[in-house]
Amino acid sequence: MVLTASAHAQAYFSFFQLRELVPQTQSLQPAFIPSNTFTFALPGANVGASLQADFKLEDLLSKPDGSIDFAIDFDVLLAAAKETNQMNLDVTSHLLHMGLKTKKGGYSLFANVRANVDLQYGRDLMEFLANGNSNRIGETLDFSGTRIQATAYHEIGLGYTRKFLGERLIVGGRVKQVTGLFHGSLREDAQGTITTDALDYSWTIGVQNGTANTAGLDLLINESDYPDNALQDYLVSNENSTLAFDIGAKFKIFDWLKVEGAINDIGTITWKEQPRNYNTEDREVTFSGVQLRGLENSGDGFQDSIESKFYSNETQLTFETTLPTRSYWAATAILGKRNRFTAMAFTRTIFGDTKFSYAGAYNHDVKYFTFGLVGSLRDGSEFNLGANIASDIGPVQLYLAMDNALVLNRPERFSKLDFRFGLNLMFGYKRWKVKSEVVDLDEL
Repeated sequence: MVLTASAHAQAYFSFFQLRELVPQTQSLQPAFIPSNTFTFALPGANVGASLQADFKLEDLLSKPDGSIDFAIDFDVLLAAAKETNQMNLDVTSHLLHMGLKTKKGGYSLFANVRANVDLQYGRDLMEFLANGNSNRIGETLDFSGTRIQATAYHEIGLGYTRKFLGERLIVGGRVKQVTGLFHGSLREDAQGTITTDALDYSWTIGVQNGTANTAGLDLLINESDYPDNALQDYLVSNENSTLAFDIGAKFKIFDWLKVEGAINDIGTITWKEQPRNYNTEDREVTFSGVQLRGLENSGDGFQDSIESKFYSNETQLTFETTLPTRSYWAATAILGKRNRFTAMAFTRTIFGDTKFSYAGAYNHDVKYFTFGLVGSLRDGSEFNLGANIASDIGPVQLYLAMDNALVLNRPERFSKLDFRFGLNLMFGYKRWKVKSEVVDLDEL
């Protein structure tokens, strides 16, 4: 099983630069053709993780005077918050990857389980979490920019890459059956506000389009309410299936200059099985308080009072979500046989907003290895310095890639943490090399 994770514009720039040497990079650029005749990803031998958001660890934690423990501090987070903030998490478990290289291109077979979590929030939400309404008496707190979407699904597919015009043009594509497992999201145009009266401090709460869509969560949470093996059967196969695509191409302009592009995860999921829609009536109500005297649990009294003013219902209507489409664009200059310079751009669209990241990379090949450095800039803000290395000796391949290696020194000062390392079996590596480049394993 290969496990990878990333957040906020999951660029994987450093991993992308391992290119044809590491077969799993085809998930970023389908036009990559692995260097070996046959490749196989060992289950459980490839692991990766990353986390990135619009705040740093030092923006989230504080240590109160006289205490030795850190605590989550929303006041610190509020001070670092922008008008609109995002946190995006992507997790992929590669259950299977096999690749076969031919004279004209190559084939691949893969199976993955994936999950994406996207969160968007504004300063008003941070203000409310940090100080309640105390700093906004006579004003309105607007939570309408808050968005959340979480999706888990599995995919199984085939990839094919083909050379044209000799080897000047390489085109690749992957088709995959995507089956949705679990989902939870707020309706994109959901709106919510709280206005505090300056005279009597009463709250006026407004809600519009307050719908939360879920799928599969009721089966997961209330598994005992369903027949035996219902959850297992649902995870293997259900009606939330669709087809999705990855496409990519590379073109050699000159012997020393190549350009390329790739668009991944093109498709949508229609949630037909296990949908649940939790709807709140559009309404604006004034809340003057609740009588807590005599109540054993004041929290229950407050909740009951709020719920009595809003009418809600539950439906089971199908709904559709879009896969988190990602794109890569790159130009590579090759100087000599062993030096490669690349300029890259990455985009990802979520909640109708397209995020951009840029990178410059250098890789150098030595006799048995390739290694490189990557400098990337996310959304015009934080700079990250990454590194990668991979072996090229076969039949066992080791690799490591990080988009932010500096986090190893002072993790609290960065908003991104990521790494990928793994082990693959590579066969037929001598077949595709000229005699002078073949590695003699007896000499190692």
